[in-house]
Amino acid sequence: MSDSSLKPPTSNAPLRPPQVKALASSGGLQLPQTAQQKLNSSASSSASGSATGNPRNKCALKPGYSLMNWIRLCNSGADLSGTGGRVVPVTKNELALHNKVTDGWMAIRGRVFNVTRYMDFHPGGVDELMRGVGRDATKLFDEVHAWVNYPQLLGKCYIGPLKENPVKVSKDTADFPLPAPISKPAEIVPRFDWIQKSSELTLIFYTRSFANPGLLLRRRNTKELVVRVLVEHKWHVFDFQLKDKVEWLPKTVKIGAETGKIEIVLGKEESAPWTNYGSHTSSKLDSPTLEEESYEYEVTRTKEFNDDSFELSLQSNQREVLMVPPVGYHVSLEAPLDGGVVQRSYTPVESSLLGLEANPPEGLHFLVKRYPNGPMSSHLHQLSVGSRVQLTPPRGGFLLSELTGHRNILLLAAGSGLTPILSLLQPILKRNTNRIESLLLFYFNKTKEDIWLKEKLEELHSQDERFSCTHFLSQAEDQPQRITTELLAPLFQEKQPDRCTYVAICGPSSFNTAAEDILTELKVKPNQIHVFRG
Repeated sequence: MSDSSLKPPTSNAPLRPPQVKALASSGGLQLPQTAQQKLNSSASSSASGSATGNPRNKCALKPGYSLMNWIRLCNSGADLSGTGGRVVPVTKNELALHNKVTDGWMAIRGRVFNVTRYMDFHPGGVDELMRGVGRDATKLFDEVHAWVNYPQLLGKCYIGPLKENPVKVSKDTADFPLPAPISKPAEIVPRFDWIQKSSELTLIFYTRSFANPGLLLRRRNTKELVVRVLVEHKWHVFDFQLKDKVEWLPKTVKIGAETGKIEIVLGKEESAPWTNYGSHTSSKLDSPTLEEESYEYEVTRTKEFNDDSFELSLQSNQREVLMVPPVGYHVSLEAPLDGGVVQRSYTPVESSLLGLEANPPEGLHFLVKRYPNGPMSSHLHQLSVGSRVQLTPPRGGFLLSELTGHRNILLLAAGSGLTPILSLLQPILKRNTNRIESLLLFYFNKTKEDIWLKEKLEELHSQDERFSCTHFLSQAEDQPQRITTELLAPLFQEKQPDRCTYVAICGPSSFNTAAEDILTELKVKPNQIHVFRG
């Protein structure tokens, strides 16, 4: 299935004047009144039969909620469907659950639309539109104005087909073709390919755009290696018996955040063309199964970062394992302490952020905050080069694909919670699909001395003005600042074209809870929020 088949059914072309005129003359999407409502209306209306003097019972819209304002909102890139750009089939039972003003879905001729953001733009008023919410409103719609081009009007609100009610193309939608109803996306199974040069062998694995794959590569000997590709909590295992010997480690490993393509470039021990790559078998493992494993890593570098934090670089013992976590994932470090095994989660940091441009590809680098009563951080801090620790395979639940439908994104970080947030910056800023308009980082610390990588964040802003970082200090002498509703509210004003539509959060549990509570108060939906948890 191509990526284009997953996009909501909407035209890329702007509305031409005749289209705008047609929508304006139709009054948008208006549902019929009941007989009793009509009698009540006629008792207090003018001779035209409407309180507004319009026989079609339009209501006076609030300033800023005209048809043109709706068109501007539709063209702003806002995720009006709430699906992040995916087409998702909807059952009738699921449709019935979305029956509120703050969460309203409606089906018309087998197509389900999220009309929540359209409520205040509806010429017939919110109450009239609510009569069709949570149900199949085709009959209600057809009773009054079946001629309205609802796919054009609500195209950006399209969620997906209504199950057991197939799409029927009619005359009023002939100029607005929709994809055939689809089921949920099939499981992503990496597709293998290979290419070679005289001195190199490249193993290639294709997943899917924004699939956010992870990689665990393990060598058995010079001709045998195991490649494990992590996609959506499933490990796909490729066990290779190569044609001839290759060098270890790989020369390069590339994972395309946007393309989902993995390239592993291995040097051949002898330069010569191969007639084939060899052979392989494939299998699958659930993440929980693999997470029971751990790998021995050794310390290759330690360095003080500030008064209570330090840098730590690790690589596989014997250099026979290479691990690349997916964006936003963490690994757990284990150590035998106090008569048991203590485990803590840490998110690796890009080597370039620590000034380690030429570091080997198999290394993992961490910024670790040292806590006076923290057994693991204290243990890691006293390790010297050559010391050993155990690492688990990558863990996490972040879906990079959820961000593709959002152009204005807010990142909230507190203290050492910055590390998973850092992993998002480049994948978001570099994407070409639905290019980002603004990426805002609100970074909370106690004092200026606690801020991590301040200069690097400023440098990133100078390179790309779409990104900005604002610092908040809870122990600032002049004006202490904490996360509050008043601080975040301006970013989530309704109908504002550049309002933030997605939020990623990481910090202490109290910070995460406070942020979630505020966002809920601001009516940000759960599927527009991701909280990184260890």
